[in-house]
Amino acid sequence: MNGQELRIDKQILKTIRMKYLLYVPSTYEESDSKKWPLILYLHGAGGNGTQTDAIRREGLPAHVENERNFPFIVVAPQCPLGAFWNTREDEVLAILDELEEHWLIDPDRVYLTGFSMGAYGVWQLAEHHPERFAAIAPVSGGGDPAHARKLKDMPAWIFHGMDDQVIGSTESEKIAEAMRGVGAEVELTLYPGMGHDCWKKVYANEGLYRWFLEHASSPQRMARTGETWMEAYQEMDHHQPQQEKESLDESLSTRPEWANGESALGLYHDGTERLRVELVSESDVSDLFAHELKNKAFFLQFTATREDSFYTYEEQVARVRRSVDAAAADTRYSFMIRERQSGQLIGGVDLMDVKRGSLQSAWIGYSIDGDYNGKGYMTEAVRFVVRHAFEVLALHRIEAGVMPHNQGSLRVLEKAGFEREGLCRRNVNINGRWQDHVLLAIVNPKDMAEEE
Repeated sequence: MNGQELRIDKQILKTIRMKYLLYVPSTYEESDSKKWPLILYLHGAGGNGTQTDAIRREGLPAHVENERNFPFIVVAPQCPLGAFWNTREDEVLAILDELEEHWLIDPDRVYLTGFSMGAYGVWQLAEHHPERFAAIAPVSGGGDPAHARKLKDMPAWIFHGMDDQVIGSTESEKIAEAMRGVGAEVELTLYPGMGHDCWKKVYANEGLYRWFLEHASSPQRMARTGETWMEAYQEMDHHQPQQEKESLDESLSTRPEWANGESALGLYHDGTERLRVELVSESDVSDLFAHELKNKAFFLQFTATREDSFYTYEEQVARVRRSVDAAAADTRYSFMIRERQSGQLIGGVDLMDVKRGSLQSAWIGYSIDGDYNGKGYMTEAVRFVVRHAFEVLALHRIEAGVMPHNQGSLRVLEKAGFEREGLCRRNVNINGRWQDHVLLAIVNPKDMAEEE
């Protein structure tokens, strides 16, 4: 018998039924011409069923329920009992179609996130329909590394708790490595001391929503409009200073593995795969002196006013000796950043004003050679030093101050887990002028876990 090759071409109608929660900003006006960004949230297995209260208690809905002015439309479908998201893609896409037809939604700014079972659904839905989403953010889940081939152009920020006993963080690490291997824009944030419910940390972080708004399905449209999280909040009468949109050129790098030795993601006990990050020593004086002279004009834009005597070899010798003594006295730790391959000194990170007793805190500051700016080096270095501060120095809290217009520096801190806490008015004299600074801070996750 010879097999015949045939094809059926017939339309079949399908009836779909699915409940969903919809959150609309309080300033939404049907008569307005403004189109809103939308976030599609896929819940975990605990949300399956017919009672939508089950999905109000977790993930993004739990966060949005307490937010009066959240500048996104949010939709959260409910998967039926016994089903998984990969079997309900038609329903989810139909909900999106209906919302885009009847609500003022910007189709170029539709974002996809999900928790646990929903994170697996994020990877599959994004792979099957990448044209529908501008960026994705899976939380506490995983995905087949094979997804990476079709998602190399999809920006992804992946989150996982390192103490997750339900789905191991290696599941997120594997897909992150695969995405990185095809050249995708991918960020992996691992939370030390946190378990499966790290969504509480993820969805409370405004940095995620700023990151979403940096991406659009159409790059040309993003370059033309480029609304930021801050601008969205200003329209809701949040009295915060307007800030410039951050450059999209800064490369993303790996969230550190908080363990000794070499990690699966390329972090070492003395730095990262690309960098050595070590405490300053007297052998660094010559390189440090040359580094300061080379970047004098560049650093004046961001650092406190310096006397001319700072730019002498003798002062750099004294500076290094003070730093060595301060580290021995547990009051300040100065780290030098060098390219691992070449040994070139390219910057520094300082933990300053270390307080013990009931505070257990410090301030962080950093600088990088102008020629190496915007390449992700400082992000790696700051994360490594934060790890050192929490795991080795046992600090509870690290604070930082950044000028509002310095969006690159703000992104470095936010990607390291810092959160914005306020604005300090005219508090630092920089290049002859008193400048405002955004106050940011990060708390040791292990301390947070113990309190919970």
